[in-house]
Amino acid sequence: MPEFNAADALHDVKERGEAIASGDRLVPLAAAIVAVLAALATLYSNHSSVSGLEKRTLAGIMQTRAADQYSYYESSRIKIEVDRAFADSGLVRDGRALRNLRARITKENGKSTATLVAAHADEISAKEQLAQAERSLTSYERYEIAATLFDVSIVLVSITALSRTTKAPLWLGAFVTLVGLGFFIAGFAHF
Repeated sequence: MPEFNAADALHDVKERGEAIASGDRLVPLAAAIVAVLAALATLYSNHSSVSGLEKRTLAGIMQTRAADQYSYYESSRIKIEVDRAFADSGLVRDGRALRNLRARITKENGKSTATLVAAHADEISAKEQLAQAERSLTSYERYEIAATLFDVSIVLVSITALSRTTKAPLWLGAFVTLVGLGFFIAGFAHF
């Protein structure tokens, strides 16, 4: 283990103070900006993830409701056909009972049509919710990639601050930040 040299440590502190005083604030400023971008990407990532899962859940509810409506429609149609067969069979001889049976058939026929329309509407709504969920989850993926790239950029900028000899990690960090910005903007395009 190397020995601690107080003179060298004081010299390093003096150099760092002079660099800051002379205006070498690019590295800390770059780190702060990229940190804010990383925080924003994470925020939007979480929001789009929750939104996508919510829409996917709503789509499942709508699909279940549509299936229930279709089942109810089918049972209504069976009931109508049984009543119609019974009325046409001639077994009902009382005129009033036959009129009541035919009125019930007409009423059920109208209700079953409305049920079928509602089932179609729920099915369309479920498809729309699924499409919105997919867009939200695609945005989530883009934001996650952007946040990761911003985190990598922060590390590269920090290496520049620690090394104080080369600016190569800073420029590489700038490139990674630009790529991250591309994914960040792509997240907005899909949301």
